[in-house]
Amino acid sequence: MKIIIFTENNRGGGMDTFIGSLINNWPKKEDTFTVICNQNHPGITYLANLLTDDTKLVKHAIPLNWSLGASLLSILPFIAQRALRQLFRVLLSPIQYFLIKNLLRQENGDHLFSVNGGYPGGETCRLANIAWKKLNKTQSVHNIHNFAINYRRVFSIYETFMDKQLEASCSHIVAVSKACADSLRIRPVFSKSNKIMHIYNGLDDNSKLPVKKGIKDILNIRYEETLLVMIGTFEERKGHEFLLKAMSYVYQKHPNVHLAIIGGGSEPEILRVKEHIEKYTPNKNIYLPGFIDDVQQVLKGADMLLIPSQEFESFGLTALEAMLHGIPVVSTDTGGLPETIGENLVTGFYSAKDNYELYSKNISYLLDNKEISIKIGINGNRRAKKLFSSSRMSQNYHDLI
Repeated sequence: MKIIIFTENNRGGGMDTFIGSLINNWPKKEDTFTVICNQNHPGITYLANLLTDDTKLVKHAIPLNWSLGASLLSILPFIAQRALRQLFRVLLSPIQYFLIKNLLRQENGDHLFSVNGGYPGGETCRLANIAWKKLNKTQSVHNIHNFAINYRRVFSIYETFMDKQLEASCSHIVAVSKACADSLRIRPVFSKSNKIMHIYNGLDDNSKLPVKKGIKDILNIRYEETLLVMIGTFEERKGHEFLLKAMSYVYQKHPNVHLAIIGGGSEPEILRVKEHIEKYTPNKNIYLPGFIDDVQQVLKGADMLLIPSQEFESFGLTALEAMLHGIPVVSTDTGGLPETIGENLVTGFYSAKDNYELYSKNISYLLDNKEISIKIGINGNRRAKKLFSSSRMSQNYHDLI
């Protein structure tokens, strides 16, 4: 059986990890995979390295609404950027549809998974499911990894039409958490759909694999010193300002603690984070080493993982990775994060996304109570291994087809 995975991505990270885990743990080894991805995906090399040797990677040059005229759009006000990108989405979709349909016809698979970010997210992912159905294929799964947003009123006719087409074309619409699945139902077409479900992400336990250099080695921090880590893109929704407000309180009590903010972003995004550092935590032990593609390097030596996300955190793959390493997680309660972390104050800590003072107290509490911090890490590790294995995730997706 030949399975096609179609994805559109403009940032490297969690979706790439998901695709690699899905393929590498697929229960039927005789099945073959073809991954179709936009060639300008920043994480294309990372994705390629995750795939098995017999997996075919097809890089396409189909025009995408977010990359069309990107340099010109960047100088416009944010509201104008959003409106024009949505207009590009509508205008490009007929061209994208025919190009995708031809590409899928050439690859001629038996089953299709489209792996999307949020919803509507990557327009080519929706169009892939629709085109697949028009090719008289019956099995199709649309997978979303972030929250759905409601219709923008001016484009509601188009969005309603596309939702109806997708709902009719898919056998299943799968979100990565219950919270993520529930967000889809705010859109009228999906409000009563029986095709929506959730399957939790899973990861391989790589915590015992050898790593040449851990994060403390990379940053020249002594092993006995305490290092807190945040991993994520530099998007505003990830909560860098919230974190640094909280850390301004933590540093009053723990002035020598280290903080590594790891991830990539555009120049304006990076500049914004640097401005937050200067405003809230100047002259502290804070590091911005950029994007590190080997998460094992980051987690080897980290003493705590911080997730200050403010919105659109559908599952929390980074939280799961830390839990598999026995690292305590201090998070906000955004989206699906509580589903991943589990029982608050037992398998991890989470608090309201608007209460940075409480967030700082949670961090300080674990810094002050080493034995409890270790216990939280152990409990989180047991939960992760029991509920979120890659083999379990892949088996659940296999059962859909």
